This record gives sequence, structure tokens and C-alpha cells, in this order.
Amino acid sequence: MSANSKQQIIEAAGIIFEHYGFKKTTMDDIAFAAGKGKSSLYYYFKNKEEVFEAVVAHEAKQLIAEINKVINATHSAVEKLRSYVNIRMKRFVQRGNLATALNDNFLATFAFIEKIQNNYRDFEIEMITGIINEGIKRKEFKPVDANFTSEAILTCMIGFEVPLLTKSKTSEESITKINNVIDMFFYGICT
Repeated sequence: MSANSKQQIIEAAGIIFEHYGFKKTTMDDIAFAAGKGKSSLYYYFKNKEEVFEAVVAHEAKQLIAEINKVINATHSAVEKLRSYVNIRMKRFVQRGNLATALNDNFLATFAFIEKIQNNYRDFEIEMITGIINEGIKRKEFKPVDANFTSEAILTCMIGFEVPLLTKSKTSEESITKINNVIDMFFYGICT
């Protein structure tokens, strides 16, 4: 068995979980989609929960790489924060298994989901705090408590996800809403 086989299983499972949801997906579905026997799945994973955990970890790794690429492409802390929020919120609109793991109440009952949620939240706080501290050093941002501000920004993003973005009719409308939220972060509503 090779790492390539495991990756094939993870990628096929990601598609199946996204299409049918965690509850309805079976190991048989995953094996069929991956073009493998069920024994191949059990060689790498004990159960469906482990497969889902690997899928979510894979998606998180991809998202983190995407975020780092965009953030490292600019020097302005303002643009880094804008890019970060944009990518993060667009990923929510696109859904996917990571977004499901972070937001599904049924899945929250699994211990591995809580671990994923905590790890991803820690990553987000660390990323936002780093950008804010950089912006403070460059005098792009006021001297604020970076940890508190990071928590506030993340809380706002999470709060905006469902009521604003799931009601958008088009991706353009979602992008406009995301940019409006970013402008509120930066400029508030005062004149």
C-alpha cells in the first residue's frame, strides 16, 4: 500500500462526504468512489470518522497553504488582513468538509471534531494576531490589544457566516458582502 493510495482515498472521500454528508456516507461509498476494496480503506483507517478527520485535515492544510501564499505576496498588513478575511469567508461560501466540520452541530458531538475546531481556531487567532502585530509595528493599525482584536474579528466572521453568506444568491453578492464586512472591520460605520 502506498501514500498515493491513501491520498486517493482521502480525495475521493472528500467528494463523497461533501455530496452525501457525513451521516449518509458509508465506507462502501468511499471505497467505490476511490476505486478500492473496503479492505484498502481499513488498511489506512479504522472507521468512517478517521476518514472524515483525514479529509478535513487535508482541506485545512490546503486552505492554510492558500492563505499563506496570498498573505506572503503582500507587504501591507491592511492588505494581508483583507486577503485573509476574503479567503476565509469565500471558503465558507464554497462550503466543503472543513466548513461542515467547523459548523455542523451533529458533528460537534465527536471528540475529533472538537479537536479540529480548536486547532483551526488556534490557527486563525495566531494568523490574525500576527497580521495585527505587524500592522501595529508598521503604524498601519492603532496600538490595540492584538489578541483581543483577533478574537473579536474571528467572532465577527463566524457570526456573519450563516446569516449573511448563506442568503446570497450569487457568488458576486457573497463577495460584495464579504468586502462590506471587511470595510466595517477597518473603518467602522462612523463618518
